[in-house]
Amino acid sequence: MSASTCEVCFGLNTSDTDRISFEIEDLTRSVKDGCASCILLWKALEHAIPNLSGEDGRVDLLQDDGQPLEVIYLDHEGSRKLLDIYCHADCPTSYSWIGPSTEVSIDSSSDDCFALAESWINDCINTHEICREEGAKPQLLPTRVIDIGTAEQPLRLRLHIPQNESARYVALSHCWGPPEKAAKTIKMTADTLHEFQTEIPWNKLSKTFKDAVTITRRLGIRYLWIDSLCIIQGDAQDWAVEASKMTTVYSDAFFVVAASGAADGDGGCFLGSRAASSEGVLSIECSGQQGGKSTAYARRTRRSYADSRRMTRAAQSLHGWMTGIGQPLETRAWTYQEEKLARRILYYTQDELQWRCGTCNACECSPPSSTILASDLSSTQDEKNEVWCRMVLAYTQRELTYISDRLPALSGIATGWELSEKDTFCAGLWRRGLPQQLLWMRSHEFDTSIPVSCSKRHPEFYAPTWSWASITGAVDFILDRLDFHARIVECETEPSTANRFGPVRSGHVTLIGFLVPVKATMNWHCKSRWSKKMPRVTDNRPGRNNQYLGDMLPDIETETREYPEIDGKECYHLFSVGHNGGVDTSISIKSLVLRQVQSTPNTYTRVGLLEVALDGTLEGFFSDTQETKIAII
Repeated sequence: MSASTCEVCFGLNTSDTDRISFEIEDLTRSVKDGCASCILLWKALEHAIPNLSGEDGRVDLLQDDGQPLEVIYLDHEGSRKLLDIYCHADCPTSYSWIGPSTEVSIDSSSDDCFALAESWINDCINTHEICREEGAKPQLLPTRVIDIGTAEQPLRLRLHIPQNESARYVALSHCWGPPEKAAKTIKMTADTLHEFQTEIPWNKLSKTFKDAVTITRRLGIRYLWIDSLCIIQGDAQDWAVEASKMTTVYSDAFFVVAASGAADGDGGCFLGSRAASSEGVLSIECSGQQGGKSTAYARRTRRSYADSRRMTRAAQSLHGWMTGIGQPLETRAWTYQEEKLARRILYYTQDELQWRCGTCNACECSPPSSTILASDLSSTQDEKNEVWCRMVLAYTQRELTYISDRLPALSGIATGWELSEKDTFCAGLWRRGLPQQLLWMRSHEFDTSIPVSCSKRHPEFYAPTWSWASITGAVDFILDRLDFHARIVECETEPSTANRFGPVRSGHVTLIGFLVPVKATMNWHCKSRWSKKMPRVTDNRPGRNNQYLGDMLPDIETETREYPEIDGKECYHLFSVGHNGGVDTSISIKSLVLRQVQSTPNTYTRVGLLEVALDGTLEGFFSDTQETKIAII
């Protein structure tokens, strides 16, 4: 059989699609028929999957121009294995779907790795038009930086307090680790501030800090910013001021070093031997481009590279904000904004060295590919809402050692958003994003892609109940396009620290809309979209016969699946935010579930979210309800 006529693999040359899917049994049959490209695929899969002939899974082939062929094998139990099939640039194969790649260095501290990093930086500042315009020039130094000297000078570190100076500097993004590890990390305090201006003791630095110094010196930069050495630890005022400057610290850095593969300071950037062939690279002889012979190579996909490719593809549909590179650093909430704010970032992952700037992604194992910038995304208000909500979704899935950092750890991104959008920050939401952004919910098992955890209110007032920042745990949003009933009158918050994007002392949102009295009972209902055990909500208006409206998703849930803000006795209110559907589809009303504040007329707190699926018309549902002006605190 000619590979070009194969209905399974299309000869790995088709330009009609960038994705091919088939079953293993189809591949087996084509191999028996003699298709050369299917034989190549079989050998590659067999290399990674023992007893392939007895499997009954599915194979997806993904092709990006100039990139290795990505092979995804999904078995009948849902387990995945990822492979790359590639060639060497100087010996292309006859298959257009198989792009070139390179081998990965065994040691990320090698001269080869530093030369590669230097080439990425030079390409960026010399040939990338966007990157050249944005941040290639020296920027004003942060409040404090570490002067590490130059590669020609003896190594001696000291804390430097600039006086309106401009210079290139590097910022470090790293994991502190659990509290017992973080406690051992060298820190700059009020007591050591003057001492560190003379010298920071090298022997007290963690491996991650030492590696960051080495990288910065080797790449020709004199100044380094590390949070624990450049912010006065234990000084709440200094911390609040400097936390509010994270936008400029990370966005003005010449580049950011991400210690992605290290879970704490002991891990470092250089993780020791990464033996590029540890899982084996298979050589497969095949036809070359000019009719001669060539060689294709198959290897298990390096995790960081696979996720980076998915990030680039996903960015086209606004999901790039919620995709990391699968490393320990990506589990921490503080590092989310550090990565997003960086103009250039050099990742030291567990698998390989990676690079991202405003123009391209690059890594050791594959040629550079285009980067989709946030600024390239569409700019309608609905799409801006979606971008912000997806950032919050991704951010809240990450871990915080101190829950009081829930807003400050996002304040750098918020600062940049305010500058670019000229919008008003409202305790984690944006004024122009209301009322859509009020429709957040704690994550739940209905969406299996989001980790489920209990949620609770902060022990002290932190944010109004209408803000996702008022609870702990991961949150999601209703992002459907809606017709809104609610009208925003005003939204005001009073920050409780010097950081305007941090926690607030008080806050309220005033709205006009339809308010429906309801009851939320603990008679478990089993048809819920959210869960098998959620409070049942019924209409408490006269003449409505306690009509069942739906199962609410409470904002607070304990580890034992209890809902402390819903006691089953109080009368609650449903505040309609908006709806979708109608004409040919049923109407779904998106509503906040509110509890009235005692002795304060028309003032409420939020306790949950409810979607009401109407059997009748919108007009019928609100026929005996007048618009009301309320405040939610």
